[in-house]
Amino acid sequence: MVATLGVIVLLMAVGGVWAIVALTSGGGDYGTVPDCAVAQTDALESLVPDRRSELDQPIDGFQRNWREGRECRWATDRSAESVPAAARMVFVRYDDHGDTEATAAAADAMAAAAGPHSAEPVADLGDEALSWHEETRGFGWGCVAVRMSNLYTLTCYTASIDYQSSEAVPADETVAGAEKLARAVADAVEDGDY
Repeated sequence: MVATLGVIVLLMAVGGVWAIVALTSGGGDYGTVPDCAVAQTDALESLVPDRRSELDQPIDGFQRNWREGRECRWATDRSAESVPAAARMVFVRYDDHGDTEATAAAADAMAAAAGPHSAEPVADLGDEALSWHEETRGFGWGCVAVRMSNLYTLTCYTASIDYQSSEAVPADETVAGAEKLARAVADAVEDGDY
């Protein structure tokens, strides 16, 4: 009987220590970085039909003990009958590190991505979000950066005006497409177990 009580007390003590560690580690709502599959939404299907995955990999060079990331890219397949379009996403999840809180690190990453652009706030998306238009290799992309607790996401979208990819659709359309996908992905992340 005494031995049984001793084992129960020991298990409760170990369980209590584990619970304290689980509740205090990380520094945010998200414990893992989402994978690219979380973006497989109706929004992605409508923006980049007949797509193929061009990139789905961890971001190299991150120290996994406090920061991990994943990058994704999709494009309309060359054999498709759809006008060319593409989307790219980056997910970066932060833990507390040194004197920097995870949520602050995610906010700093969002600000750094938006920094060189004329970014505009996006209402009712994550804890905070910014949108902008940028040129990459002479082609216009709309981008939306979102911070959700300790998770930073960057979603960018572009589409061509014709089958020859002579130029991108207008800037406001690329930004609207990026926001549509960013909202769908944010909903999927919030509904997931990350």
